[in-house]
Amino acid sequence: MSKLSRQIRNLVFVLVVVLLSFACTIELLQIQIVDGEYYKDQTANTYTANQTVQAARGQIFTKDGKVVNTNRLVYKIIVQKAFFKSGTENDVIAKTLKILQNNDQKWIDTLPVSKTAPYKFTGDDDEIDTLRSKLELGVYATAENCMNALYEKFEISDSYGQEMRRYIAGVRYEMLIRDFSYQNRYTLAEDVSVQTVIELKEQSFMLGGIDIIEEAIRQYDGKDFIPQVVGRIGAISAEEYAELSDKGYSLNDTTGKWGIESAMESTLRGQNGIRSITRNSSGMVVSDEITKAATAGNSVRLTIESNFQNDVQAILENHIKWLHYNNDPTRGNKVDAGGVVVLDAKTGAVIAMANYPNYDINNYIDLINNPKDPNPTYNRCIYGLYRPGSAFKTITAAALVSGIANENTEVYCGGIYTYYDDYQPGCIMGFVGDVTVRTALRYSCNIYFYDMARQMGIDYLAKVAGWFGVGQDLNLEIGGATGNMSTPEYIESLGGTWTPGSTIQAGIGQLETTVTPLNLAVIALTLANDGTRYQPYLVDSVTSYDGTKTIKKTEPTVAYKIDADKHIFQVVREGMIMVADDVQWPMGSGITQLADLPYGVAIKTGTPQVTTDTFNSTILGYYPAEDPQICFGIVLEKGEFSRLMVRNIIESYFYNNYKPVTNEKGDIILPWGGQSTNTPGRPARGEADKNNSDTSSSSTN
Repeated sequence: MSKLSRQIRNLVFVLVVVLLSFACTIELLQIQIVDGEYYKDQTANTYTANQTVQAARGQIFTKDGKVVNTNRLVYKIIVQKAFFKSGTENDVIAKTLKILQNNDQKWIDTLPVSKTAPYKFTGDDDEIDTLRSKLELGVYATAENCMNALYEKFEISDSYGQEMRRYIAGVRYEMLIRDFSYQNRYTLAEDVSVQTVIELKEQSFMLGGIDIIEEAIRQYDGKDFIPQVVGRIGAISAEEYAELSDKGYSLNDTTGKWGIESAMESTLRGQNGIRSITRNSSGMVVSDEITKAATAGNSVRLTIESNFQNDVQAILENHIKWLHYNNDPTRGNKVDAGGVVVLDAKTGAVIAMANYPNYDINNYIDLINNPKDPNPTYNRCIYGLYRPGSAFKTITAAALVSGIANENTEVYCGGIYTYYDDYQPGCIMGFVGDVTVRTALRYSCNIYFYDMARQMGIDYLAKVAGWFGVGQDLNLEIGGATGNMSTPEYIESLGGTWTPGSTIQAGIGQLETTVTPLNLAVIALTLANDGTRYQPYLVDSVTSYDGTKTIKKTEPTVAYKIDADKHIFQVVREGMIMVADDVQWPMGSGITQLADLPYGVAIKTGTPQVTTDTFNSTILGYYPAEDPQICFGIVLEKGEFSRLMVRNIIESYFYNNYKPVTNEKGDIILPWGGQSTNTPGRPARGEADKNNSDTSSSSTN
């Protein structure tokens, strides 16, 4: 190539570069100067939406450190409106659901309409009313009307096919009721498989608005371990949201529904973080960041001791199985439910709370959809109301504080109470003769307690019962029924008529006096502490999330202190010890009596009548009688021999020794385990105990 040609080529190249530079300069001037204000406005017109970042919920431990409810990191599929392209919603949802279907994964769909045509309502009245209201339909709109309205509202074409069309409608409805917006993401599915995550990410270019995050969900490690106590969390309802929105909750949050999960909600919840997503006026996301980190909630340590709780649950279940196996129609083989509560006698802390029937908390939804009778989700220990029967006689005995009688006052029992001419009830023990309060408790003599109740009058008797917590709110963290004391006002509110005979029936725990198993344990607690009633509690302490640091420790609280001479409670104690020493056991059981335990046991049993031919079995008591460590209350619905569980409870708590006897089929032949040997040097129980230790008479009432 000649020298001239090279020069021409270089000149042309330089001219091209100059021209291009000039053109760029002109364009830059156009952008910065001529159109500068326009682009400045575009940059300034941004919108930031703040979304909630879920905080890890605090854990729930037993007193000895067993994890009951904790958290597990899982993959969640969420929908972000900021990344949704308008008009693509149904297509994106359909593609996502198809991937979930192919991997046998479930997604959230609470639309109260059947999944297939002809459409039918499947929810309760409130859910159906909400659906009609959201779609602005009348009260007579059918399920078909609702589905057609959903298809029209969200422009869900029939080209998706009937099945997918219904699924898309369910998701769109869920987004509607969960207030899906730039501020509120929508959780489509949680705890999805890794394979599902991989496939969603592979097709993410077609799934604008679909995001995958890792977050914690509640894990119920306890399974069938005190599910009625620990409780469960669930999605916030519209009604709950109206109350919780001011506390920072969103419609996508969860909250405790009952039990400890509900009672300790503010402690367990933690502080949610904030995710800020900024878009410009064209809808493009220009920033996506966590502007406030989430803080995990504090954890809760219960007063329940795991090994002992498991034993008490087994003791209750095995006793009921034995009653069924025993197959004696006169001895409670129709028993179908019951509850046991054991308290720390020094503090009121609940160390065991067993319900029968029991269930696995992970199967809760199935039980709600397919209810059983008796209901295993029902906490009979705090909500079940039962007549106490003769267990109430301990209160009538303690009412000696009225001064109408003393420990030596005798009442003659000739088998029939003859004070009233027109009402003369009998005594279950028949002829007993002259009895004092000790022997009246020992033999469960109705006549003695009839007369004491009559002399005190119902007003004073009701007052004393209130001192023991009957008819009172016991202020347990997870709530509970207050129960009722039979009074003229209460009986009349039920449509009944109060008569003089009503007072004496109230004195033996009959009529309409009702208590829970917790009430029975609290009565025993009050007796054990010479009239001091501690408030029962389930939360031992609040700790850091990992349980290593105690933040707040629960201190025992005195709910009421009876102003009475301690000697009165000692007299009642001696009578209750006599009851325990008289307990007889079925022949061939191979079990020793309560009298052979290392220390004295104080108990009072009851067999309250439910119907003409149906009775419950109740018992309250404490051990050791001389220095109480544990108190207990037991109710067996349509059961018998509740007293036979007492030794097992004592053996388990003090000697870690419980194992029932079964046959080759696994049937419970004997619900009693191996027994501890009599410890030498057993403390003296008092004169009443010594004077009556050779007596073999017994009372099952």
